[in-house]
Amino acid sequence: MALSHGPQKPIPVSNSYLGKVSSTCNMLSADALVLHVEACLLPTSTARYDSTRKHVETFLREFHPTVVLHTCIQPDELADVPFLKEHLESIKICEVRGSGNAVSDVQALSEAILSIHVFQLNAGEGVDHVGEEEDVVASNHWVLPARGLQGVWESLIYDDDIQLQLLDYVYTSMLFGDCEVDTNIISVNRVALLHGPPGMMTRYLLPVWDTTKSMNYRNWKDVTNVVVPIASRDWSDFALLFPKLALPSTGTDRYSFGKLVEINSHSLFSKFFSESGKLVMRMFQQIHQLLDDPDAFIVVLIDEVESLSAARKAALSGMEPSDAIRVVNALLTQLDQLRRRKNVLVMTTSNITEAIDIAFIDRADIKQYIGPPSQRARYAILSSCLAELVAKGLIIQPQSPMIDFREIQIWASGWRKTTFAASAMQESSEPAAPGTESPPPRTRQEESLALWKVAGDCEGFSGRLLRRLPFLAHAFYIDVSVTSLAAYIRALDCAVQGEVASRNKLLVRAEDESMSKKTVTVAQ
Repeated sequence: MALSHGPQKPIPVSNSYLGKVSSTCNMLSADALVLHVEACLLPTSTARYDSTRKHVETFLREFHPTVVLHTCIQPDELADVPFLKEHLESIKICEVRGSGNAVSDVQALSEAILSIHVFQLNAGEGVDHVGEEEDVVASNHWVLPARGLQGVWESLIYDDDIQLQLLDYVYTSMLFGDCEVDTNIISVNRVALLHGPPGMMTRYLLPVWDTTKSMNYRNWKDVTNVVVPIASRDWSDFALLFPKLALPSTGTDRYSFGKLVEINSHSLFSKFFSESGKLVMRMFQQIHQLLDDPDAFIVVLIDEVESLSAARKAALSGMEPSDAIRVVNALLTQLDQLRRRKNVLVMTTSNITEAIDIAFIDRADIKQYIGPPSQRARYAILSSCLAELVAKGLIIQPQSPMIDFREIQIWASGWRKTTFAASAMQESSEPAAPGTESPPPRTRQEESLALWKVAGDCEGFSGRLLRRLPFLAHAFYIDVSVTSLAAYIRALDCAVQGEVASRNKLLVRAEDESMSKKTVTVAQ
């Protein structure tokens, strides 16, 4: 295959204890708490990973004896330490693992072992690999961790810790591979299927996995080679999950480099009869060549997997071309061959599970449903959008941040008002003049609860639509470039009501057209 761009050199990744096991299957105490921390080096930094890890741990234990999970250390704090100022771009406090008990969002470092994952983002974009027929792009390769995929993992908000469940699945599959568990006795296919309604960010869930969350338990960014067949560019974010996969071995990195390979599923279909199955086999032969490198971890990602695994019954009944049977047979055969490899995972997604062949579903180790976000998740998505607009100067900086999504339900349960409080929401669109009286403390509560109400009205909205609402609100309901937070929340409410009305009109029109067709059929 020809490359449309030049090759990129993989970035070496760090080595850390993931709280699971090393390749020798040695384990920490079941009661040990492991706090995962991500340290991103500046592009110009040449600092050694082990030295950076020591400086970060010293800094945290000295200046942050207690930390809040899923938060970032402010850049101005890093400026007080010369080494960190010179070499680090950011420090993020991630999750705590290793204890069977519930863990608080506030964690004392004296009670935890720090697992610090050091990585350096690759600024390069994906490299297109062109197929042999008609110059169609067959796949896209990302060197991980990629800056273009940074932050996607954190933008995904689910109620059931789906991201961590997927990571646990990945680690366990690697553990069984490192311990050489016989897959003929314990069946491990290393295939996962994520399914749900359109717009639920399932494709983003995988990409995010790539660079910051895999090789180092919380940090795929440190390592991984990923091969991903996709029908949609959105899956490229899967690259964010793989750094977590960098399981440590005795004194060396579990894997030395990472790559995300997105494969265009539609490129595997040929206009020539019986050629499609051969194209699938050639693609997997390339994957096997990548797997021959023991220092690389390969993740095969197939978005809209129903395009390659359509139910063969449909072809037998004449509803699908007979060549589709060869494609499915080739895919199933190649999946059976991949299960013998321990440095590979196959991640797939679908919005039409009823169209997938039952033999493929049977090969999936996990079938994870990704449903519409709850009100709490919708509030978190909308509040993150507003925070981005504040950071970019489109919303006037409020005097205090909004209530965190993990606390909003507590506030909402004790708040009896269900409509906007006009007195609290009539905040001026201009910042208060120096010397004037500050707004009352309840303003922060009112704005957060107003957004909570808006989130409640978004029942059934997908994550994709929720992240589009702030744009629609500014486009149609705000007449100035910069406005207040209260005004933007009111505009969001209007945008939600407008979206609901538009959807209702579409449904009514669809029902009318359906009834019209039935009437014509009966008349005939």
